[in-house]
Amino acid sequence: MQQYDSGGERPSKHPTVALVFFEEQDYELRDTLLASVEEFFDWLKGELSAQPRFSLWNARNPENIPTQNQDRVFFPLLEEVNGNIVLGITGTGFYDPSLPRFVFSYGSWSGRALLSTYRFRTESHNRSIYLDRVRKQIIKTLAMACGLSACSRPDCVISYHRWIEDLDRNQCVCDRCRSSLIQSLSGFLKQDDGGDDYYRAYA
Repeated sequence: MQQYDSGGERPSKHPTVALVFFEEQDYELRDTLLASVEEFFDWLKGELSAQPRFSLWNARNPENIPTQNQDRVFFPLLEEVNGNIVLGITGTGFYDPSLPRFVFSYGSWSGRALLSTYRFRTESHNRSIYLDRVRKQIIKTLAMACGLSACSRPDCVISYHRWIEDLDRNQCVCDRCRSSLIQSLSGFLKQDDGGDDYYRAYA
């Protein structure tokens, strides 16, 4: 994997949130997702045990990607990345035959999660809508990495997303989810690297 020049050195004593882009050369997308995560942590500033630094990585897609349950070959690559929380982003579609449909994200509940841009690209009518939806979904993906369950409030970003349009009604992270995220993130940001066993959840 190749790390972008972030102006800092690794490994760092500071807790780190890493974004890993798997053969994703869309730099506007990269900037949008990074800004969304940075703004979210800034929103929580003063309520976390520590403020993370952010690192960006380029990575190759895994070899021999299966036609279903593709997350299984991506998660081991995320475990190789230094970071208390590691979020992978790929254009590969994640097809789950148990549903059956393509899903937006997978979370491991151990500080690792994946976001697929596949449905966002194929089902969004224009660029602005596409970027607004993924900007929200990266926060949902972060929440999944931290073990949060889907929220029952339809206007909350952490709510369950069955259709791509479900993200359009999301306006906030509700107070209950905010409190849960602060508690969970405070624990992850104290850990050395955030890695743990792999458990599967989808959204």
